[in-house]
Amino acid sequence: MTESVELVSQYGEPLRYDRNFQGPRQRDRSCTDVPCLIIFVLFLSGWGLIAHYAVRNGDLNKLMVPTDMYNQKCGIDSSVLNKKYLFFFNLDQCIDPLVPITGCNTPQVCVESCPTQTFVWDTMKNTMNLQELKARLICKTDEDKAAIGSKSDIERAIQDNRCARYYIKSQPFLNRCMFEFSDQLCELLPSVLLRARRDSTLRLPGNVSQVDELQMQAMALTMQTQAQARVATQTISNKQDPVDERVGQCRRQQLNGAVIREKMMQTDTRLAKMVGNLVAHFYNGTHDAQRLGEEIVEDLVNSMSVVLMALFFSLLASLVYIALMRWIAAPILWFSIIGVLVGLLFAIYYSFKQYSFWSNTATVPLHDLNLHKQWQNLLQNPKTWLYLSIAACIAFVVIFLLVIVLRKRIRIAIALIKEGSKAVSTVISTVFFPIFSWVLYIGAIGFAIGVGLYLGSIGTLSFRMVRRLTDAGEVTNEQCVCEGPGINYTVGAACNPEIFKQYCHINLRREACAQTTCSFLEIDNPQLVRWAMGYNLFGFLWLSFFISAFSDMVLAATFARWYWTFKKRDVPYFTLTHAFCQTACYHLGTLAFGSLVLAICRLIRLVLEYIDAKLKKYDNVVTRAILCCMRCFFWLLESFLKFLSKNAYIMCAIHGKNFCTSAKDAFNLLMRNFLRVITLDKVTDFLFFLSKVLLTAGAGVSTYYFLANNPSVIQLNHRAVPTTVVVIAAFLITSVFFGVYSMAVDTLFLCFLEDCERNDGTPEKPYFMSKQLMKILGKKNKLPQRQRRSK
Repeated sequence: MTESVELVSQYGEPLRYDRNFQGPRQRDRSCTDVPCLIIFVLFLSGWGLIAHYAVRNGDLNKLMVPTDMYNQKCGIDSSVLNKKYLFFFNLDQCIDPLVPITGCNTPQVCVESCPTQTFVWDTMKNTMNLQELKARLICKTDEDKAAIGSKSDIERAIQDNRCARYYIKSQPFLNRCMFEFSDQLCELLPSVLLRARRDSTLRLPGNVSQVDELQMQAMALTMQTQAQARVATQTISNKQDPVDERVGQCRRQQLNGAVIREKMMQTDTRLAKMVGNLVAHFYNGTHDAQRLGEEIVEDLVNSMSVVLMALFFSLLASLVYIALMRWIAAPILWFSIIGVLVGLLFAIYYSFKQYSFWSNTATVPLHDLNLHKQWQNLLQNPKTWLYLSIAACIAFVVIFLLVIVLRKRIRIAIALIKEGSKAVSTVISTVFFPIFSWVLYIGAIGFAIGVGLYLGSIGTLSFRMVRRLTDAGEVTNEQCVCEGPGINYTVGAACNPEIFKQYCHINLRREACAQTTCSFLEIDNPQLVRWAMGYNLFGFLWLSFFISAFSDMVLAATFARWYWTFKKRDVPYFTLTHAFCQTACYHLGTLAFGSLVLAICRLIRLVLEYIDAKLKKYDNVVTRAILCCMRCFFWLLESFLKFLSKNAYIMCAIHGKNFCTSAKDAFNLLMRNFLRVITLDKVTDFLFFLSKVLLTAGAGVSTYYFLANNPSVIQLNHRAVPTTVVVIAAFLITSVFFGVYSMAVDTLFLCFLEDCERNDGTPEKPYFMSKQLMKILGKKNKLPQRQRRSK
C-alpha cells in the first residue's frame, strides 16, 4: 500500500499485476542503452590510443630526475650539468612512509658518480693522508670542499654537516645512490646469526677483510640514533670479540649478547627504522622514537600468528553472524543494540569512576615530552574522564531514544534483514564477489596512473634564470653577467643551461656563477597532451564508476532472482554466474549510461576544487561563498545520483529496461512509499553499523584480553599494537561482508515494495514476501490447500 493519495497522484499509479512478469528470469530481455555502450567502447578505444601514444612518446626519466637540497635538478640545471646522480648523507632518514610529504631530512647533493668504495672518517683519518681523504670527501658544495686545507678543516666540516662523515659503496637506482648491500652488512645480520649457531667460525672479525669491516662500520653508523656518533677503530685486541658486539653496534642498543640475538631474530632492521622515522614526526625525542619504532615492529613480528588467528575468527564470526540472522535475526540485532547500550553504560560508569579517583588524587604531571608520558598525563587528568563520561551519556541517550521511537519500524527492518540473510546464505559466493571488483579497481588505477605519468613526461624542458636563497630566506645579490648567445639572459627570464654555463660569469676572470643558476622550471606540455590528460582523468572516473555499477547490478540480479522465486528451494545453482552473464550480455549500456552521469558530476566537483584552490590566494569573500555553495550543491547532487543510480540498476536487473526508464520507475516507487524508504532503509543502515561496531569491538577486546591474560604465550612491549591491527582489519572485513548484505537488503526492499503493489495475496496474485513480513503487514496468501502444503 502506498503512503498517501497525494503521492500516488504525483508519482504515478501503483504497479499492476502482470501475468507474464517473472523478474530476472524473463527470457525476452534485450540489450539496453546500446548507443551509450558504443560510445563507452569508442571512448575506451580512444583511451587505449592515448596510452599507446603516451608510452611511445613519453620518457619517465624526465619525471624521475632527482632534485638536491638546493632545488637543482641533477644533470639538468646549469650548475650540475655533469652531476646526474643524487647522494644522501644519511640514507636511513629517507626510510619513512611520510617522505613523499615531508621530504628526506638529510643533506642531498648531486654527484658525478655514486661512491665506488666505502668511506668512514673516524677510521680512515689516521690511516690516510690529506689528499686521499679530500679525494674521498663528499660535501654540499664544491666551495666547501675547496676550502679544506687540513684534517682539522675536514673535522670541522663534518661537525657542521657540510661534508659526509661516512658512506658505503653504492649503486645508482633511478639516478639515486643506494647502498650496495652484501651479505656481510648489517641488513642481513639476523640470518648471519642464525647460520652462526651452526658454524661458530662464520663472520668472526678475524675472518673478514678490511673492506668488509669498513662497510660494517659505516652501516653501523647509519643505524645509530645520532648522526655524530662514532665507531671505534678495530684493533688487534678486539679481534676475538663475539659477533654479538658487532651486531650491537648495528642495533644501537647497549644490551647483552643474548638479548641482542633475540631482538635481531625478531626484528627487521629496515622496517623498524621506517616505523621509527614515522613515529618521530609525533615524538619529541629521536632516540625514544627509534626505540618505539623497533618495539612496534618487534610486537608485530611476535604477534603475527595471534593477529592472523584473530582475523580468521573475525571472518568466521562475520559469516556466522550473517548466517544466524537467517533464523534468529531479531535476537541478534536486538543483542547488537543492547550490546552497544550496555557498552556505553559501562563506559559511563568507568569514566565517572576514573574521574572520581583522579579528582581525589593529588598528582604531579610528568614533564617528559615523549608521547607515552603525555598520554599518561592525559589519562591522569580528571577533565579527560569527565568529557568522556559526558560524551558517552549523550551517545547513550540519543541511541536509546532512537530505539524507542523506531521500535515498530525496526521490526520490519529485522524481517528484511532476515530475508537478506536467507538470500546471502543461499548464494554464499556473493560474499566474495567484491574481490573481483577490487581487482578491476586496481587495474584501472594502475592504468590511469601509468598513462598520466607518460603523458606528463611529453614536452620540452623549460628553464628560468634564478638566484639562490640564503639560509635566512633572502635572495643573493650575485652579479652574474652573460654574453654571446646568452647576452639577453636576465633573472626571471628563460634560459638554456648549456649556454648559461658556457657564457655566464661573475667577473673578468670568467669565474662561473655560484649563486645564480639556470634552473629547471617545468615540462612544457603541448596543448594536445593537456587535453589528453583531461581525457585520462575522465576515463578513470568513468571506468571506476562503471566497475562499481557492474558489481551492484550483478548482486542485484542475484538477490532479485532469489526474491522472485516463489519456492525458495527452487533457486537454481550458479545464480551469481547467471546474473554475471545476464549483466554482461544485456545491460552494459545501462551501466555505461549511469556511470557516465556520475563521472560528469564528479568531474565538475574536481574542477570546482581546482578553481577554489587557485582562488584562495585572492581571498575574495564573495567568490569563496559562491564556490562553497556550488561545491555543496554538486556534492548533494552526486549523493542523490548515486542513490538513484543504485536503485535504477536494481530495477534494470529486475525488469531489463533502460537506465532512464529504470531510474524513473525506481524513483516513483520509492516516492510512493516515501515514509517506508526513510524509516526502513535508514534503520537497516543503522543496524548494520551497530553490527559492524559490535563485531569489530569484540575482535579488538578479545585480542587485547587474550594478550593481557596469557603473558607466558607471548611477550609484547605494547599490547595496543596487535590490537590496533586487528581492529582495523576486522572493520574492513565486516565492511566488505555487510556491504554485500546491504546490497541484498536494498534489492529485497525494492522487490518488497513492488510485491506489495503488484500482488494482493489471491491465488492468481500471491505475495512473494516471507510469512513474517506478511504477518507484520497484516497480509496473507490465500492459496489453495494443495499449493499451501507444497510451499
